Amino acid sequence: MAKDEGRAVYEAIRQIARWSNRPDTRAALLGRAGQDFSAVDVDLLRAVVSSGPVRISDLAHWQGVDKSTMSLQVRRLEQRDLIRRRPDPADQRAVLLTATAKGRRTCERMDVLGTEVIAQAFDDWPEDDRRALAALLGRFAADLTSSSPRLRATAPD
Repeated sequence: MAKDEGRAVYEAIRQIARWSNRPDTRAALLGRAGQDFSAVDVDLLRAVVSSGPVRISDLAHWQGVDKSTMSLQVRRLEQRDLIRRRPDPADQRAVLLTATAKGRRTCERMDVLGTEVIAQAFDDWPEDDRRALAALLGRFAADLTSSSPRLRATAPD
């Protein structure tokens, strides 16, 4: 029986992923603040904002990519003045990434828009259903990520 529910949830996630990657949906979710961002850019900025200061190696581990790949991805955010590198006071050979004020504002604007889009999608649902969805979806996301590498012991938003 769990296989049937697993299939139903899997299909729902696929539909949500397809919906969220449509250009018109991405524009609504991210607004002008994130219109030119790749999905990786958005995730990395959110990770640095929520977990920074953070090492590039930690981000690479969290994303499951090589450190050199992560350096290229980080550079895009640096060029937009969304994050900056600074020496790690505990290890001068290492670098820490922190979000700039512009990066934090950009992330906040994207999150406000995304929250509004999702809230509107189920605005006519009964309050109990909205709360149940939020609780169950949060629990499901936590369970999915609990066995994955974590950034600073928490999964980025």
